[in-house]
Amino acid sequence: MIRNDNSLFLLYMEPNKKEKLKIPIDDDITALINVAFNKALKGAANYSDINARGEIELNSGWLGEHTTDCGMSSDSYDYLLENGMIVNNLCTFYIRWYRDSICMNDWKKISKLANFYAIDIELPYDYKKQN
Repeated sequence: MIRNDNSLFLLYMEPNKKEKLKIPIDDDITALINVAFNKALKGAANYSDINARGEIELNSGWLGEHTTDCGMSSDSYDYLLENGMIVNNLCTFYIRWYRDSICMNDWKKISKLANFYAIDIELPYDYKKQN
């Protein structure tokens, strides 16, 4: 399920494989997501409830997994980042391969995540233009 809203869910997206970049991007934004994900706690979140803002039950998981249009599979957990945002294990994959498919709400959240870790990142021009 796609979450393009102001909740705590970050990078819950379903890009089309046609949107996949030919070369992955490994930059400060990728490093930021890696840092945050490597410190995250496993759990199960209620991302499919459109009214949910971002609750997670730690040490719990789902029965199934999600496979992207290009064939990458998720695991059966959601992950609570230190700043309270919630991601799945495909977050770094999406940042590296689907950078152009990230919605404006997620760029705002990525900016907040960078501020949380006091990491200076260069955001895409389109994001900066609208803020």
